[in-house]
Amino acid sequence: MVARVLDERYELVRFVGRGGMGEVWEGRDRRIGRRVAVKLLPHGGGDASATTLFLREVRTAGALDHPGVVTVFDVGHDAADDALFMVMEFVQGRDPAAVLREDGVPPVAVAVDWTGQATAALGRAHAAGIVHRDLKPANLMRTDEGRIKVLDFGIARFMETTNHSGKVMGTLAYMSPERFDEHPGDARSDLYSLGCVLYELLTGNVPFEATGPVGMMNAHLLKPPARPGEQRPGIPAALDRLVLDLLAKNPAERPASAEEVGERLRAAIAPAQMPPVPPAPGPWHAHGGGGAVPPGPGPAARPAIGDGAAGEPTRAVPVADPGRPAVGRGMPDGGGVASPAPAVGRRRFLWPAAGAAVTAGGITTAVLLDDRDDPSKPAASTPAGGGTPGSARTWRFTTGGWVHSSPAVADGVVYVGSLDNRLYALEVATGAKKWAFPTGGGITSSPAVARGLVYVGSTDENLYALDVATGLVKWRFPTEGKVASSPAVADGIVYIGSEDQHVYALNADTGTMKWSYPMGHVYTWPAVADGVVYVGSNDQNLYAIDAAGGVKKWAFPAAGAVNAPPRVAGGVVYVGSEDKNVYAIDAATGAKKWSYRTGGKVDSSPAVAGGVVYVGSDDKNLYAVDAATGAKKWSYPTGDKIDSSPEVVGGVIYFGSRDKNVYALDAATSNRKWTYSTGGEVRSSAAVVGGVAYIGSGDGNVYAIDTTTGAGPT
Repeated sequence: MVARVLDERYELVRFVGRGGMGEVWEGRDRRIGRRVAVKLLPHGGGDASATTLFLREVRTAGALDHPGVVTVFDVGHDAADDALFMVMEFVQGRDPAAVLREDGVPPVAVAVDWTGQATAALGRAHAAGIVHRDLKPANLMRTDEGRIKVLDFGIARFMETTNHSGKVMGTLAYMSPERFDEHPGDARSDLYSLGCVLYELLTGNVPFEATGPVGMMNAHLLKPPARPGEQRPGIPAALDRLVLDLLAKNPAERPASAEEVGERLRAAIAPAQMPPVPPAPGPWHAHGGGGAVPPGPGPAARPAIGDGAAGEPTRAVPVADPGRPAVGRGMPDGGGVASPAPAVGRRRFLWPAAGAAVTAGGITTAVLLDDRDDPSKPAASTPAGGGTPGSARTWRFTTGGWVHSSPAVADGVVYVGSLDNRLYALEVATGAKKWAFPTGGGITSSPAVARGLVYVGSTDENLYALDVATGLVKWRFPTEGKVASSPAVADGIVYIGSEDQHVYALNADTGTMKWSYPMGHVYTWPAVADGVVYVGSNDQNLYAIDAAGGVKKWAFPAAGAVNAPPRVAGGVVYVGSEDKNVYAIDAATGAKKWSYRTGGKVDSSPAVAGGVVYVGSDDKNLYAVDAATGAKKWSYPTGDKIDSSPEVVGGVIYFGSRDKNVYALDAATSNRKWTYSTGGEVRSSAAVVGGVAYIGSGDGNVYAIDTTTGAGPT
């Protein structure tokens, strides 16, 4: 079906995706019957000067003749629709971000080859006086024949010039320091971005991690990058040196030209190691010493869209018949969605609040903001049996990164993410790995299980829906920011927040967006109750949004970021804030009922049981507060901050602390029943099922601990 026709010539056949620089469509050239890719720019043609600039910039860039540059066939202004458009060759392949996500990091020699091909294309452009200004993995394509092509020359300057806010165009994770000072950038700026891309191809991570735009800007301006070889042993010293030179803060200290970069790339890798050109296409397993990890779904053909636009689902997987509701953290009576314990990460951690507070079918988990992965630790299945005769089965599973994600337990399987970029499915009884799904970024999001699918976010900016049995992708939804938020599933809809400053409502079966609502960065996960979505933001507000239409019902202003997941119980929303308070808010009106002030930031999600609110604080204490009045009943001190969200089961509270311990306390008296010591900070929250507490740790392990005795693997 033809959606529309541009300039009476180009049929728009299939919508491919949308990014910061426009929409991309698969199209057909009526005159010659050629399959093409068409990009529509978000600026209309009403501004004559903007139209002139667009046509000039793209025609200049389109004159580039190089096998590493996507060919531009036509450019124009469609008067009927008042739209600017460019028509390009339709490229079959995947961008490097998809390759990393689906196949893992490539061998070093392959990463060097791909970068060398992109460098050659940049060299041709720079010789013609053309600077890209927004080089990133999404603006590169690896064709099915193994060639690397660069997209979107000329677009960034047009977008930057015509943006009335003066916004600097570019993707922050790959932007050179001088661009943050509104410097237009030159060829050396492109080389800095190329260094960021090479760093990610070698390690699976961008050079700098940050919790927001300001943090990312400061990292590019001030923070020295770590050598790639510190994350991935075996990288030649000459290649390490080249990456650091490309990432020099001062443009004058970077390589002088793309040609110099190409020469140093060739010198860094012995000729015998280099793949054939074009390299034979094929999957690359994630680097690491922990055994093979099943690769993600195979490649899906798509046009050269660039710009991080959303593609079709990477693989269509038949939906399994929905099984019984998963049992997880704080499941309300009557079923619902598995609610992993909330997890938290380094400075801003958010966490799930689902439990008894939410109606059946309406909640999910929590997540950590962003922490550095530790790829030097290989992902390995090392289940450790444990327990004494007659006790619950205990075990430990070792991943390749910190585990701040909180587990979800459903139908005999534990689902949990790791900062080694993978989501794991583990056998409840033994901890044996069923499957592992690699993404393009660390997983601090906690999974939710419903409808035969497991949903999880990633710092690669995507929300994934995976088949629970196989780990294959059913669909993925790309956002414009890291997805540290955890999904909530209710009534066939998935609700998820993103660092792109939006909350999204998606069809749980297809990933199709129903609505989005703008706010500040969203690190917390939504809570859903009685047709309302409650979600906090770092803009210091707690929002209540109509679940059906995405319309705001009310917003409650705190005095600090609301990065703790809310909990809903008895018509009241309980939530913490970085202003050190725990609030009780009328769910219908948004009016404050009471607040209780702790001695530190509150990123822990409250648990509500027996008329008492339990919540942790950065002041190292767990608090019990009367749910009706906000009066303190007791507090329990630990050795460090508490980001973990408490779970109350059978009159016992389970939670973790950054002091590396998991605690079990009597809910009525705060008397300690037991502690279990791990090897790292415990920011994950426990899922308690069948007499076992499942929880992650900063030591890279997932633990199964006997809830009666506190016994666990040694």
